[in-house]
Amino acid sequence: MIKIITALANPKITEMLEKEQKIKVITPDIQYQEGIFEILTQNQNVDKLLLSQLLPGKNNLKELIIKIKQINEKIEIFVFLEEKNTSLEKELRVLGIEHIFFHNQTSVEEIIKILTKKRENINELKQEIQNLKNILEKNHIHIEENQKETVEKITENQIIPILGTGGVGKSIVTIQMANMLQTQNKKILIIDFDILNNSLHTMLGVKKYTKKIQRKIKENDLIYSQITIHDLIIKINSSIDLVSGINLLFDSKYKISSEKIYQIIKEIKQYYDYILIDTSSECFFDYTKNILENSTQCIFLLEGNVSEIKKAKQLLNMYSIHWKIPQNKIKLLINKYNENAIEENVIQHIFKEYKILGKIQLNEKYNQHINEHFQFVNKHIQKEYQKIKI
Repeated sequence: MIKIITALANPKITEMLEKEQKIKVITPDIQYQEGIFEILTQNQNVDKLLLSQLLPGKNNLKELIIKIKQINEKIEIFVFLEEKNTSLEKELRVLGIEHIFFHNQTSVEEIIKILTKKRENINELKQEIQNLKNILEKNHIHIEENQKETVEKITENQIIPILGTGGVGKSIVTIQMANMLQTQNKKILIIDFDILNNSLHTMLGVKKYTKKIQRKIKENDLIYSQITIHDLIIKINSSIDLVSGINLLFDSKYKISSEKIYQIIKEIKQYYDYILIDTSSECFFDYTKNILENSTQCIFLLEGNVSEIKKAKQLLNMYSIHWKIPQNKIKLLINKYNENAIEENVIQHIFKEYKILGKIQLNEKYNQHINEHFQFVNKHIQKEYQKIKI
């Protein structure tokens, strides 16, 4: 049974929710902000709150949400805005608000579906995340933080590219790792280096370019030679930054030198504990080679079927034979594992030159959960990440 309170200044919606068997409405619809504080102080077992931006009170919406979280940090808040406001929506995402609706544009039936659907899927999702947690805890990927920096290698902080063939799940795994590290109070930069198929900005609910770059593009005042990596950094929240418009540092033929890759990483690495790089599956781009050469370690995703294993083998051969990337620098992770996949010991034999971290199952429900919310996994699943280390 899902325990909720409503603060919509609309008793009719509350009455309709009360008729739903899977939902227990604890109190009549709250008509003012202070009423929320009173109810939450008396009852710490509230699962969800439906909150209207128009609710009377002395706090603005962000202040109100922060105060509510101080009383009950576990409560999931569904916000109803008066009208479309992209800037406010982004700020609410940073505060952990996944569900944002608009007055008179959302039916009660849709609200009920969302309220109950997540509870039905949560146990399966938590088990999948637990599997990933177990894999990463078993395989501590570590580098000494006190190693001296050399001209050839960058060793102070973790530079981790996520590799693999197209469609293997690199973007989702990159986001999940960032979310995991966030719970360990790490400062993370995600760089979307998949020039042809970049999608991280969409999944995170932000624009591809910073406001500064957007303005320059609009005013036709963009001088590519004067753009730096700092101009492209978009703040997702207090722990995580994103660079999605990295293509602006390239020329028309996607050429970028090894030295420039090194300088980009050197310039920003001092500000982050981890730099996670979502890479392209296209092996004809030299910049992917440059990234691997300047990384501290690499995580290569592969799927457990014949077709994808052949593709993975070819790509890994390119890395090791033609690019001379040390095989011990690359760790394999079997993604999207299911009952029809090739057995793990067979995959281990095929890729015996590499260490396989383990296998994770990311099914359609999991992917749908990510796609629906454009954000990191919700607070229930985040608990599963608390002790993960990579």
